[in-house]
Amino acid sequence: MSVVLSSCGEQENKAKGLQETIDRSAAQITEVVGVGKVEPESKIVNLAATSGGIVTQVFKTDGDSVIGGEKLVQLENETERLKISEIRSQMRTQSSQIALEKNNIKDAEAKLSNKKKLLVTTQNLVNKGAETIQVYDDLETDVKTLTLSLEKSKINVQMAESKLQEIAGQLRTAEAEAEKKVLCAPTAGKVLNMQVTQGAALNQYATYAEFAPEGALIIRSEVDELFSQKLKVGQQVSIRYAGSQEVIAKGTIKMLSPYLKKKSLFSEKANDQEDRRVREIRISIQGNPGLVINSKVECVINL
Repeated sequence: MSVVLSSCGEQENKAKGLQETIDRSAAQITEVVGVGKVEPESKIVNLAATSGGIVTQVFKTDGDSVIGGEKLVQLENETERLKISEIRSQMRTQSSQIALEKNNIKDAEAKLSNKKKLLVTTQNLVNKGAETIQVYDDLETDVKTLTLSLEKSKINVQMAESKLQEIAGQLRTAEAEAEKKVLCAPTAGKVLNMQVTQGAALNQYATYAEFAPEGALIIRSEVDELFSQKLKVGQQVSIRYAGSQEVIAKGTIKMLSPYLKKKSLFSEKANDQEDRRVREIRISIQGNPGLVINSKVECVINL
């Protein structure tokens, strides 16, 4: 039994010694290397089509710089243009109807005003016995009829104007549908990969281009979890191409992920199994070293 106890004690001492050696080695680490990728600060955006259709024109190609709202792709929009033309014709007809009803109001107002004056004159004549009561009653009926006609014309104008507003709403909807056939840049930036050509069919919500928003480039890197606690915002980073010792740029850690995750950069498949986890960092690049988006680099972090 004592022999067994002695053996266990020796194993514990060896384990402690090994742990101390690892701890001392870790304490002597002055730099950590992580694999990284050059990206736009706002990340690469997959532009999706708001509407489907046949591509009739491609305005921009790979590498072209654009401003926000600039046309990238035109889809076939004959149906939408015909619809807009039809609605505009309806609006013109309805506007003419409103003008006609307003003229009817003016005519009714003029006739009513004249009849009212004549009614007052006839009333005076009736009072003097110079005119019959029948003539007065007929004039009074005419005034009531013209008053009703005037009210009807006013209601017709209101209804016609309401109808015009309804048609105007239809026009805005049709124009919005037509605008969906023009695919535009969401912001200023650069087209990285135009994926459609003239004559091709494009489904709604399908990606038609990869786009880099205007702004600085950064490097998104991953560091093994073993060294994750040693990372700090502001640490200096030397950047080099994978497999090379030549420093091509300098940078600074600007963001640290608050959690560890599965390794993702440059993995062949999204569901690749990884035994170790990594901490993601983002590195701001000093100056303008001319790095190419999506380049694979090594990031040497000075601890």
